[in-house]
Amino acid sequence: MPELPSLPSAVKSTGGPVDSYDEIPYDSSPVTETDPDRLAVIGRLFGLEAADPRDCSVLELGCASGGNLIPLAWRYPRSRFVGVELSARQASDGRRMIERLGLTNIEIRQADILALGEDIGEFDYILCHGVYSWVPEAVRERILDLIAGQLTGRGIAYISYNTLPGWRMRGMLRDMLLYHTRGSSLPGERLDLARGFLDLFEHATIGLDALHVKQIKQQIARIREAPPSYLYHEYLEALNEPCLFSDFATRFETRGLGYLGDAELHTMFPSTLGDAVDEAVDGIDDAIEQEQYLDFVRNRGFRQTLLCRADALPDRVVDFELFERLAFFADLIPPKKVDLRRPKSQPFRRPGGEEPLNIEHPLTKAAVIELARRYPDAVAFGDLVRMAGTAVAETGGRQHADALDHLFGEFFSLYLHQGVGASIRAGAFPRAGTRPRTTDLTRLQVAEGLGHVATARHTQLDLDPLAERLLMLLDGSRTVEEIVEDLAIEADRQDGSLSGAAGLSGNPEKRRAQIRTNCERLVSLFAR
Repeated sequence: MPELPSLPSAVKSTGGPVDSYDEIPYDSSPVTETDPDRLAVIGRLFGLEAADPRDCSVLELGCASGGNLIPLAWRYPRSRFVGVELSARQASDGRRMIERLGLTNIEIRQADILALGEDIGEFDYILCHGVYSWVPEAVRERILDLIAGQLTGRGIAYISYNTLPGWRMRGMLRDMLLYHTRGSSLPGERLDLARGFLDLFEHATIGLDALHVKQIKQQIARIREAPPSYLYHEYLEALNEPCLFSDFATRFETRGLGYLGDAELHTMFPSTLGDAVDEAVDGIDDAIEQEQYLDFVRNRGFRQTLLCRADALPDRVVDFELFERLAFFADLIPPKKVDLRRPKSQPFRRPGGEEPLNIEHPLTKAAVIELARRYPDAVAFGDLVRMAGTAVAETGGRQHADALDHLFGEFFSLYLHQGVGASIRAGAFPRAGTRPRTTDLTRLQVAEGLGHVATARHTQLDLDPLAERLLMLLDGSRTVEEIVEDLAIEADRQDGSLSGAAGLSGNPEKRRAQIRTNCERLVSLFAR
Protein backbone atom coordinates (compact mmCIF):
# COMPACT_ATOMS: atom_id res chain seq x y z
CA MET A 1 0.00 0.00 0.00
CA PRO A 2 1.36 3.48 -0.82
CA GLU A 3 1.82 5.97 1.96
CA LEU A 4 -0.92 8.49 2.62
CA PRO A 5 -0.46 11.26 0.05
CA SER A 6 -0.03 14.42 2.14
CA LEU A 7 -1.88 16.64 -0.29
CA PRO A 8 -1.17 20.34 -0.52
CA SER A 9 -3.87 22.73 -1.63
CA ALA A 10 -5.88 21.52 -4.58
CA VAL A 11 -5.89 24.54 -6.83
CA LYS A 12 -9.28 25.45 -8.26
CA SER A 13 -10.06 26.94 -11.64
CA THR A 14 -9.51 30.63 -12.25
CA GLY A 15 -11.70 32.70 -10.01
CA GLY A 16 -13.03 29.60 -8.26
CA PRO A 17 -13.45 29.40 -4.48
CA VAL A 18 -10.75 28.05 -2.21
CA ASP A 19 -12.71 28.62 0.99
CA SER A 20 -12.25 25.05 2.18
CA TYR A 21 -8.46 25.44 2.04
CA ASP A 22 -8.63 28.74 3.90
CA GLU A 23 -10.91 27.26 6.57
CA ILE A 24 -9.21 23.83 6.72
CA PRO A 25 -5.60 24.39 5.57
CA TYR A 26 -3.87 21.23 4.48
CA ASP A 27 -1.31 19.80 6.87
CA SER A 28 1.72 20.98 4.91
CA SER A 29 4.71 18.72 5.54
CA PRO A 30 7.84 17.27 3.89
CA VAL A 31 7.28 14.88 0.99
CA THR A 32 10.40 12.73 1.11
CA GLU A 33 10.12 11.63 -2.52
CA THR A 34 10.44 15.24 -3.75
CA ASP A 35 13.91 15.86 -2.29
CA PRO A 36 16.04 17.00 -5.28
CA ASP A 37 18.90 14.81 -4.04
CA ARG A 38 16.67 11.75 -4.19
CA LEU A 39 15.37 12.73 -7.64
CA ALA A 40 18.89 13.42 -8.93
CA VAL A 41 20.02 9.93 -7.88
CA ILE A 42 17.16 8.26 -9.78
CA GLY A 43 17.75 10.42 -12.83
CA ARG A 44 21.48 9.70 -12.91
CA LEU A 45 21.00 5.97 -12.34
CA PHE A 46 18.84 5.93 -15.47
CA GLY A 47 21.29 8.00 -17.50
CA LEU A 48 19.91 11.55 -17.12
CA GLU A 49 22.52 13.99 -15.85
CA ALA A 50 20.17 15.65 -13.35
CA ALA A 51 21.13 18.93 -11.69
CA ASP A 52 23.14 18.97 -8.47
CA PRO A 53 20.64 19.66 -5.65
CA ARG A 54 23.11 22.09 -4.10
CA ASP A 55 22.90 24.38 -7.13
CA CYS A 56 19.55 23.99 -8.87
CA SER A 57 16.15 25.61 -9.35
CA VAL A 58 12.89 24.14 -8.02
CA LEU A 59 9.25 25.02 -8.71
CA GLU A 60 6.41 23.59 -6.63
CA LEU A 61 2.86 23.88 -7.93
CA GLY A 62 0.32 23.85 -5.08
CA CYS A 63 2.88 24.38 -2.31
CA ALA A 64 0.32 25.10 0.46
CA SER A 65 2.14 26.90 3.31
CA GLY A 66 5.56 25.66 2.23
CA GLY A 67 5.84 22.67 4.55
CA ASN A 68 7.62 20.75 1.78
CA LEU A 69 9.47 23.57 0.02
CA ILE A 70 10.80 25.63 2.96
CA PRO A 71 12.85 22.78 4.51
CA LEU A 72 14.40 22.17 1.08
CA ALA A 73 15.31 25.83 0.74
CA TRP A 74 16.81 25.72 4.23
CA ARG A 75 18.87 22.63 3.36
CA TYR A 76 20.08 23.87 -0.04
CA PRO A 77 20.91 27.58 0.45
CA ARG A 78 22.58 27.99 -2.98
CA SER A 79 19.54 26.72 -4.88
CA ARG A 80 16.46 28.73 -5.93
CA PHE A 81 12.91 27.76 -4.90
CA VAL A 82 9.55 29.10 -6.09
CA GLY A 83 6.22 27.95 -4.72
CA VAL A 84 2.80 28.69 -6.23
CA GLU A 85 -0.33 28.53 -4.07
CA LEU A 86 -3.86 29.84 -4.65
CA SER A 87 -5.08 29.77 -1.04
CA ALA A 88 -4.46 33.25 0.41
CA ARG A 89 -4.21 31.94 3.96
CA GLN A 90 -1.70 29.22 3.18
CA ALA A 91 0.46 31.43 0.93
CA SER A 92 0.53 34.09 3.66
CA ASP A 93 1.49 31.54 6.31
CA GLY A 94 4.36 30.34 4.14
CA ARG A 95 5.65 33.82 3.39
CA ARG A 96 5.57 34.69 7.08
CA MET A 97 7.71 31.66 7.93
CA ILE A 98 10.19 32.49 5.14
CA GLU A 99 10.53 36.02 6.49
CA ARG A 100 11.06 34.83 10.06
CA LEU A 101 13.78 32.44 8.92
CA GLY A 102 15.47 35.12 6.84
CA LEU A 103 15.59 32.91 3.75
CA THR A 104 16.46 34.72 0.53
CA ASN A 105 16.47 31.78 -1.88
CA ILE A 106 12.72 31.07 -1.80
CA GLU A 107 9.47 32.83 -2.60
CA ILE A 108 5.84 31.74 -2.39
CA ARG A 109 3.51 33.37 -4.87
CA GLN A 110 -0.24 33.49 -4.41
CA ALA A 111 -1.37 32.70 -7.93
CA ASP A 112 -3.68 30.56 -10.05
CA ILE A 113 -1.91 27.84 -12.02
CA LEU A 114 -4.01 28.82 -15.05
CA ALA A 115 -2.52 32.31 -14.91
CA LEU A 116 1.13 31.24 -14.84
CA GLY A 117 3.14 32.07 -17.95
CA GLU A 118 6.63 31.53 -19.33
CA ASP A 119 7.91 34.49 -17.34
CA ILE A 120 8.05 32.26 -14.26
CA GLY A 121 11.28 30.85 -15.72
CA GLU A 122 12.80 27.41 -16.24
CA PHE A 123 13.43 24.89 -13.48
CA ASP A 124 15.60 21.83 -12.95
CA TYR A 125 12.92 20.25 -10.76
CA ILE A 126 9.16 20.81 -10.91
CA LEU A 127 7.11 19.33 -8.06
CA CYS A 128 3.36 18.85 -8.13
CA HIS A 129 2.25 16.73 -5.19
CA GLY A 130 -1.41 16.03 -4.53
CA VAL A 131 -2.80 18.54 -7.02
CA TYR A 132 -3.38 16.83 -10.38
CA SER A 133 -6.30 14.57 -9.41
CA TRP A 134 -8.02 17.24 -7.35
CA VAL A 135 -8.41 20.05 -9.89
CA PRO A 136 -10.58 20.73 -12.96
CA GLU A 137 -9.60 19.47 -16.40
CA ALA A 138 -8.30 22.87 -17.53
CA VAL A 139 -5.88 23.01 -14.60
CA ARG A 140 -4.65 19.47 -15.23
CA GLU A 141 -3.92 20.44 -18.82
CA ARG A 142 -2.10 23.58 -17.69
CA ILE A 143 0.05 21.65 -15.22
CA LEU A 144 1.39 19.44 -17.99
CA ASP A 145 1.84 22.42 -20.31
CA LEU A 146 3.90 24.19 -17.64
CA ILE A 147 6.07 21.14 -17.08
CA ALA A 148 6.65 20.79 -20.82
CA GLY A 149 7.47 24.47 -21.24
CA GLN A 150 9.42 25.26 -18.09
CA LEU A 151 11.46 22.09 -17.44
CA THR A 152 15.15 22.38 -18.32
CA GLY A 153 16.81 19.93 -20.69
CA ARG A 154 18.18 17.91 -17.77
CA GLY A 155 15.15 18.55 -15.57
CA ILE A 156 12.92 16.13 -13.67
CA ALA A 157 9.25 16.70 -12.89
CA TYR A 158 7.57 14.90 -10.00
CA ILE A 159 3.79 14.59 -10.18
CA SER A 160 1.51 12.52 -7.95
CA TYR A 161 -2.08 11.49 -8.65
CA ASN A 162 -4.71 8.86 -7.88
CA THR A 163 -4.80 5.89 -10.26
CA LEU A 164 -7.28 3.34 -11.44
CA PRO A 165 -8.26 0.67 -10.78
CA GLY A 166 -6.78 0.65 -7.27
CA TRP A 167 -8.30 3.95 -6.16
CA ARG A 168 -11.84 2.61 -6.57
CA MET A 169 -11.72 1.14 -3.06
CA ARG A 170 -11.08 4.60 -1.61
CA GLY A 171 -13.71 5.88 -4.01
CA MET A 172 -16.33 3.67 -2.34
CA LEU A 173 -15.76 5.41 1.00
CA ARG A 174 -15.71 8.80 -0.69
CA ASP A 175 -19.12 8.09 -2.26
CA MET A 176 -20.54 7.21 1.15
CA LEU A 177 -19.10 10.31 2.80
CA LEU A 178 -20.31 12.64 0.02
CA TYR A 179 -23.81 11.23 0.43
CA HIS A 180 -23.75 11.54 4.21
CA THR A 181 -22.56 15.17 4.10
CA ARG A 182 -24.75 16.25 1.16
CA GLY A 183 -26.94 18.50 3.30
CA SER A 184 -24.16 20.87 4.32
CA SER A 185 -21.89 23.25 2.43
CA LEU A 186 -19.83 24.43 5.41
CA PRO A 187 -16.38 22.78 5.51
CA GLY A 188 -16.18 22.49 9.29
CA GLU A 189 -19.67 21.08 9.58
CA ARG A 190 -19.09 18.60 6.76
CA LEU A 191 -15.91 17.42 8.46
CA ASP A 192 -17.84 16.74 11.68
CA LEU A 193 -20.53 14.88 9.75
CA ALA A 194 -17.90 12.78 7.99
CA ARG A 195 -16.30 11.81 11.30
CA GLY A 196 -19.71 10.81 12.57
CA PHE A 197 -20.23 8.55 9.57
CA LEU A 198 -16.90 6.81 10.16
CA ASP A 199 -18.08 5.97 13.69
CA LEU A 200 -21.46 4.86 12.38
CA PHE A 201 -19.97 2.60 9.72
CA GLU A 202 -17.56 0.92 12.11
CA HIS A 203 -20.33 0.27 14.64
CA ALA A 204 -22.85 -0.92 12.07
CA THR A 205 -20.44 -3.44 10.54
CA ILE A 206 -19.23 -5.10 13.75
CA GLY A 207 -18.96 -8.82 13.09
CA LEU A 208 -19.29 -8.53 9.30
CA ASP A 209 -16.51 -10.30 7.40
CA ALA A 210 -17.32 -9.02 3.91
CA LEU A 211 -14.23 -8.08 1.90
CA HIS A 212 -15.39 -4.52 1.22
CA VAL A 213 -16.04 -3.95 4.94
CA LYS A 214 -12.51 -5.03 5.83
CA GLN A 215 -11.00 -2.78 3.15
CA ILE A 216 -13.06 0.25 4.14
CA LYS A 217 -12.20 -0.25 7.80
CA GLN A 218 -8.53 -0.27 6.82
CA GLN A 219 -9.05 3.09 5.14
CA ILE A 220 -10.86 4.44 8.20
CA ALA A 221 -7.98 3.36 10.43
CA ARG A 222 -5.54 5.27 8.22
CA ILE A 223 -7.80 8.32 8.16
CA ARG A 224 -7.89 8.39 11.97
CA GLU A 225 -4.08 8.51 12.04
CA ALA A 226 -3.94 11.37 9.52
CA PRO A 227 -4.66 15.08 10.12
CA PRO A 228 -8.34 16.14 9.75
CA SER A 229 -7.42 18.03 6.58
CA TYR A 230 -6.60 14.74 4.85
CA LEU A 231 -10.12 13.44 5.45
CA TYR A 232 -11.65 16.62 4.11
CA HIS A 233 -9.53 17.25 1.04
CA GLU A 234 -9.22 13.63 -0.10
CA TYR A 235 -12.79 12.48 0.54
CA LEU A 236 -15.06 15.54 0.69
CA GLU A 237 -13.78 17.92 -1.98
CA ALA A 238 -15.95 18.31 -5.09
CA LEU A 239 -13.17 17.04 -7.36
CA ASN A 240 -11.12 13.88 -7.15
CA GLU A 241 -10.46 12.37 -10.58
CA PRO A 242 -8.29 9.23 -10.67
CA CYS A 243 -7.02 7.99 -14.03
CA LEU A 244 -5.32 5.06 -15.69
CA PHE A 245 -1.57 5.47 -15.90
CA SER A 246 -1.71 4.79 -19.63
CA ASP A 247 -4.21 7.65 -20.12
CA PHE A 248 -1.96 9.96 -18.12
CA ALA A 249 0.98 8.86 -20.29
CA THR A 250 -0.90 9.74 -23.46
CA ARG A 251 -1.37 13.25 -22.12
CA PHE A 252 2.25 13.91 -21.22
CA GLU A 253 3.65 12.25 -24.35
CA THR A 254 1.66 14.55 -26.63
CA ARG A 255 3.47 17.44 -24.94
CA GLY A 256 6.96 16.14 -25.65
CA LEU A 257 7.48 14.66 -22.19
CA GLY A 258 8.83 11.19 -21.43
CA TYR A 259 8.39 8.71 -18.60
CA LEU A 260 11.62 8.66 -16.64
CA GLY A 261 10.44 6.41 -13.84
CA ASP A 262 8.70 6.30 -10.50
CA ALA A 263 9.68 7.83 -7.18
CA GLU A 264 8.91 4.46 -5.57
CA LEU A 265 11.64 2.77 -7.56
CA HIS A 266 10.89 -0.82 -6.56
CA THR A 267 7.53 -0.66 -8.36
CA MET A 268 9.37 -0.50 -11.68
CA PHE A 269 10.94 -3.94 -11.18
CA PRO A 270 8.41 -6.77 -11.78
CA SER A 271 10.73 -9.21 -10.00
CA THR A 272 9.84 -7.54 -6.68
CA LEU A 273 6.36 -9.06 -7.09
CA GLY A 274 7.72 -12.56 -7.68
CA ASP A 275 8.86 -14.74 -10.55
CA ALA A 276 5.33 -15.30 -11.89
CA VAL A 277 4.71 -11.58 -12.42
CA ASP A 278 8.18 -11.12 -13.85
CA GLU A 279 7.53 -13.86 -16.43
CA ALA A 280 4.06 -12.56 -17.25
CA VAL A 281 5.19 -9.06 -18.21
CA ASP A 282 8.58 -10.03 -19.61
CA GLY A 283 7.26 -9.98 -23.18
CA ILE A 284 5.86 -6.43 -22.90
CA ASP A 285 8.52 -4.22 -24.43
CA ASP A 286 6.68 -0.91 -24.14
CA ALA A 287 7.47 0.70 -20.76
CA ILE A 288 4.09 2.43 -20.46
CA GLU A 289 2.20 -0.75 -21.28
CA GLN A 290 4.23 -2.76 -18.79
CA GLU A 291 3.65 -0.19 -16.05
CA GLN A 292 -0.08 -0.27 -16.72
CA TYR A 293 -0.26 -4.04 -16.32
CA LEU A 294 1.82 -3.84 -13.17
CA ASP A 295 -0.76 -1.37 -11.81
CA PHE A 296 -3.43 -3.98 -12.50
CA VAL A 297 -1.48 -6.62 -10.60
CA ARG A 298 -0.73 -4.32 -7.67
CA ASN A 299 -4.23 -2.79 -7.63
CA ARG A 300 -2.34 0.46 -7.37
CA GLY A 301 -4.29 3.52 -6.30
CA PHE A 302 -1.63 6.24 -6.11
CA ARG A 303 1.40 7.11 -8.24
CA GLN A 304 4.42 9.38 -7.95
CA THR A 305 5.61 9.67 -11.54
CA LEU A 306 8.86 11.23 -12.72
CA LEU A 307 8.92 12.93 -16.12
CA CYS A 308 11.61 14.52 -18.25
CA ARG A 309 11.74 16.04 -21.71
CA ALA A 310 11.29 13.38 -24.38
CA ASP A 311 14.36 14.60 -26.26
CA ALA A 312 16.42 13.99 -23.11
CA LEU A 313 14.83 10.64 -22.22
CA PRO A 314 17.58 8.08 -21.50
CA ASP A 315 17.29 4.36 -22.16
CA ARG A 316 16.32 3.84 -18.48
CA VAL A 317 18.79 1.02 -17.96
CA VAL A 318 20.27 1.19 -14.48
CA ASP A 319 23.93 2.28 -14.50
CA PHE A 320 25.37 -0.04 -11.86
CA GLU A 321 28.82 1.52 -12.15
CA LEU A 322 27.32 4.84 -11.14
CA PHE A 323 25.54 3.13 -8.25
CA GLU A 324 28.94 2.28 -6.82
CA ARG A 325 29.91 5.97 -6.99
CA LEU A 326 27.00 7.11 -4.84
CA ALA A 327 26.89 7.67 -1.10
CA PHE A 328 24.40 5.93 1.17
CA PHE A 329 22.54 6.38 4.45
CA ALA A 330 20.24 4.11 6.43
CA ASP A 331 18.17 4.26 9.60
CA LEU A 332 17.62 0.55 10.21
CA ILE A 333 17.66 -1.12 13.62
CA PRO A 334 19.70 -4.34 13.68
CA PRO A 335 18.71 -7.39 15.74
CA LYS A 336 20.27 -7.71 19.20
CA LYS A 337 22.70 -10.38 18.06
CA VAL A 338 24.03 -9.96 14.52
CA ASP A 339 25.84 -12.89 12.93
CA LEU A 340 28.75 -11.57 10.82
CA ARG A 341 30.51 -14.93 10.58
CA ARG A 342 28.28 -16.66 8.05
CA PRO A 343 25.34 -15.92 5.72
CA LYS A 344 22.16 -15.98 7.79
CA SER A 345 18.94 -14.08 7.14
CA GLN A 346 18.18 -11.66 9.98
CA PRO A 347 15.48 -8.95 10.28
CA PHE A 348 16.48 -5.28 10.42
CA ARG A 349 13.64 -3.10 11.70
CA ARG A 350 12.55 0.26 10.34
CA PRO A 351 11.94 3.02 12.93
CA GLY A 352 8.44 3.64 11.58
CA GLY A 353 7.30 0.11 12.35
CA GLU A 354 6.93 -1.05 8.74
CA GLU A 355 7.67 -4.60 7.69
CA PRO A 356 11.30 -5.43 8.63
CA LEU A 357 13.88 -6.07 5.93
CA ASN A 358 15.74 -9.37 5.96
CA ILE A 359 19.49 -9.14 5.30
CA GLU A 360 21.53 -12.28 4.78
CA HIS A 361 25.14 -11.63 3.92
CA PRO A 362 27.64 -10.63 6.67
CA LEU A 363 29.16 -7.85 4.55
CA THR A 364 25.76 -6.27 3.91
CA LYS A 365 24.83 -6.49 7.59
CA ALA A 366 28.09 -4.83 8.59
CA ALA A 367 27.54 -2.06 6.03
CA VAL A 368 24.00 -1.36 7.24
CA ILE A 369 25.12 -1.35 10.89
CA GLU A 370 27.80 1.22 10.01
CA LEU A 371 25.26 3.41 8.22
CA ALA A 372 22.83 3.14 11.12
CA ARG A 373 25.57 4.21 13.52
CA ARG A 374 26.35 7.27 11.39
CA TYR A 375 22.80 8.22 10.35
CA PRO A 376 21.85 10.71 8.92
CA ASP A 377 25.32 10.98 7.35
CA ALA A 378 25.84 9.65 3.82
CA VAL A 379 28.92 7.43 3.36
CA ALA A 380 30.60 6.86 -0.01
CA PHE A 381 30.13 3.29 -1.22
CA GLY A 382 33.86 2.61 -1.46
CA ASP A 383 34.45 3.77 2.10
CA LEU A 384 31.49 1.73 3.27
CA VAL A 385 32.85 -1.42 1.64
CA ARG A 386 36.19 -0.99 3.45
CA MET A 387 34.51 -0.39 6.82
CA ALA A 388 32.19 -3.37 6.42
CA GLY A 389 35.02 -5.66 5.31
CA THR A 390 37.07 -4.73 8.36
CA ALA A 391 34.13 -5.36 10.70
CA VAL A 392 33.41 -8.78 9.19
CA ALA A 393 37.07 -9.85 9.30
CA GLU A 394 37.42 -8.79 12.93
CA THR A 395 34.41 -10.85 14.00
CA GLY A 396 35.62 -14.10 12.49
CA GLY A 397 34.01 -13.93 9.07
CA ARG A 398 37.20 -13.22 7.14
CA GLN A 399 36.18 -15.53 4.27
CA HIS A 400 33.18 -13.25 3.60
CA ALA A 401 34.98 -9.90 3.93
CA ASP A 402 35.67 -9.58 0.19
CA ALA A 403 32.36 -10.93 -1.18
CA LEU A 404 31.49 -7.73 -3.02
CA ASP A 405 29.07 -9.37 -5.46
CA HIS A 406 26.85 -10.51 -2.59
CA LEU A 407 27.04 -7.08 -0.98
CA PHE A 408 26.22 -5.25 -4.20
CA GLY A 409 23.16 -7.34 -5.08
CA GLU A 410 21.68 -7.23 -1.59
CA PHE A 411 22.50 -3.55 -1.17
CA PHE A 412 20.80 -2.60 -4.42
CA SER A 413 17.70 -4.52 -3.32
CA LEU A 414 17.71 -2.59 -0.04
CA TYR A 415 17.91 0.64 -2.02
CA LEU A 416 14.96 -0.38 -4.21
CA HIS A 417 12.85 -1.12 -1.14
CA GLN A 418 13.84 2.16 0.54
CA GLY A 419 15.69 0.48 3.37
CA VAL A 420 18.85 2.28 2.26
CA GLY A 421 18.84 5.82 0.88
CA ALA A 422 21.25 7.22 -1.70
CA SER A 423 22.81 10.62 -2.23
CA ILE A 424 24.91 11.90 -5.11
CA ARG A 425 27.72 12.68 -2.65
CA ALA A 426 28.93 11.84 0.82
CA GLY A 427 28.27 14.28 3.62
CA ALA A 428 28.11 14.56 7.40
CA PHE A 429 25.76 16.59 9.56
CA PRO A 430 26.85 18.45 12.74
CA ARG A 431 26.84 16.33 15.89
CA ALA A 432 25.21 17.28 19.16
CA GLY A 433 27.66 18.72 21.68
CA THR A 434 27.39 19.09 25.42
CA ARG A 435 24.88 21.90 24.87
CA PRO A 436 22.61 20.54 22.09
CA ARG A 437 21.09 22.99 19.67
CA THR A 438 18.35 22.48 17.11
CA THR A 439 18.03 24.60 13.98
CA ASP A 440 16.06 27.81 13.76
CA LEU A 441 13.81 26.02 11.27
CA THR A 442 13.00 23.28 13.78
CA ARG A 443 12.20 25.68 16.61
CA LEU A 444 10.03 27.80 14.32
CA GLN A 445 8.08 24.74 13.16
CA VAL A 446 7.45 23.88 16.81
CA ALA A 447 6.46 27.46 17.63
CA GLU A 448 4.00 27.45 14.73
CA GLY A 449 2.20 24.49 16.34
CA LEU A 450 2.58 22.20 13.34
CA GLY A 451 2.87 19.09 15.50
CA HIS A 452 5.82 17.85 13.45
CA VAL A 453 9.24 18.92 12.21
CA ALA A 454 11.26 18.23 9.08
CA THR A 455 14.29 15.99 9.52
CA ALA A 456 17.72 16.20 7.92
CA ARG A 457 16.61 13.59 5.36
CA HIS A 458 13.38 15.43 4.50
CA THR A 459 11.07 13.14 6.42
CA GLN A 460 8.46 14.13 8.98
CA LEU A 461 8.94 13.58 12.71
CA ASP A 462 5.70 13.82 14.71
CA LEU A 463 5.90 15.38 18.16
CA ASP A 464 4.14 14.98 21.48
CA PRO A 465 3.92 17.90 23.98
CA LEU A 466 7.08 16.89 25.87
CA ALA A 467 9.07 16.62 22.63
CA GLU A 468 7.82 20.04 21.53
CA ARG A 469 8.82 21.63 24.84
CA LEU A 470 12.21 19.94 24.75
CA LEU A 471 12.95 21.12 21.21
CA MET A 472 12.30 24.71 22.23
CA LEU A 473 14.83 24.34 25.06
CA LEU A 474 17.51 22.94 22.73
CA ASP A 475 18.88 26.38 21.84
CA GLY A 476 22.55 25.71 22.66
CA SER A 477 22.47 27.45 26.04
CA ARG A 478 21.83 24.41 28.25
CA THR A 479 23.28 21.00 28.97
CA VAL A 480 20.94 18.01 28.95
CA GLU A 481 21.10 17.95 32.75
CA GLU A 482 20.03 21.61 32.90
CA ILE A 483 17.18 20.91 30.49
CA VAL A 484 15.97 18.04 32.68
CA GLU A 485 16.01 20.38 35.67
CA ASP A 486 14.09 23.10 33.81
CA LEU A 487 11.42 20.65 32.64
CA ALA A 488 11.10 19.11 36.10
CA ILE A 489 10.59 22.54 37.68
CA GLU A 490 8.07 23.42 34.98
CA ALA A 491 6.15 20.18 35.52
CA ASP A 492 6.13 20.75 39.31
CA ARG A 493 4.74 24.25 39.20
CA GLN A 494 2.35 24.27 36.26
CA ASP A 495 -1.29 23.23 36.16
CA GLY A 496 -0.46 19.67 35.15
CA SER A 497 -1.14 20.05 31.43
CA LEU A 498 2.41 19.03 30.44
CA SER A 499 2.45 16.10 32.85
CA GLY A 500 -0.94 14.90 31.66
CA ALA A 501 -0.21 15.28 27.96
CA ALA A 502 3.17 13.56 28.29
CA GLY A 503 1.84 10.79 30.52
CA LEU A 504 4.09 11.78 33.44
CA SER A 505 3.62 10.48 36.97
CA GLY A 506 1.93 12.56 39.63
CA ASN A 507 4.73 11.64 42.04
CA PRO A 508 7.46 14.36 41.84
CA GLU A 509 10.38 11.92 42.18
CA LYS A 510 9.00 9.46 39.63
CA ARG A 511 8.11 12.35 37.32
CA ARG A 512 11.67 13.70 37.44
CA ALA A 513 13.06 10.24 36.61
CA GLN A 514 10.62 9.96 33.69
CA ILE A 515 11.65 13.39 32.40
CA ARG A 516 15.34 12.43 32.56
CA THR A 517 14.77 9.17 30.69
CA ASN A 518 12.61 10.84 28.05
CA CYS A 519 15.04 13.74 27.58
CA GLU A 520 18.01 11.45 27.03
CA ARG A 521 16.00 9.33 24.60
CA LEU A 522 14.63 12.32 22.69
CA VAL A 523 17.96 14.16 22.46
CA SER A 524 19.44 11.00 20.95
CA LEU A 525 16.51 10.75 18.54
CA PHE A 526 16.72 14.42 17.51
CA ALA A 527 20.45 14.06 16.89
CA ARG A 528 19.58 11.43 14.26
